[in-house]
Amino acid sequence: MMVGTFCSFLCGIFNPYVVNKAGPDWLWGGGRNDVLRNLYFRPNGSFRRYGRLALLGTVTAGSTALYWMLI
Repeated sequence: MMVGTFCSFLCGIFNPYVVNKAGPDWLWGGGRNDVLRNLYFRPNGSFRRYGRLALLGTVTAGSTALYWMLI
């Protein structure tokens, strides 16, 4: 269920018709006041100025680091 939710979240980031890019509040541990959510998104769910680039960089770097540790 969490993998599907995460994939839906990542697909929603690139969909121009989705207004709330942050996804549902229950996805984040602290809801709208979650520290990590506030790094990338505004309270209304839209991206901060460089939020999309930072989120994609974080996901890419995290995947690369995990791959590097497993090799």
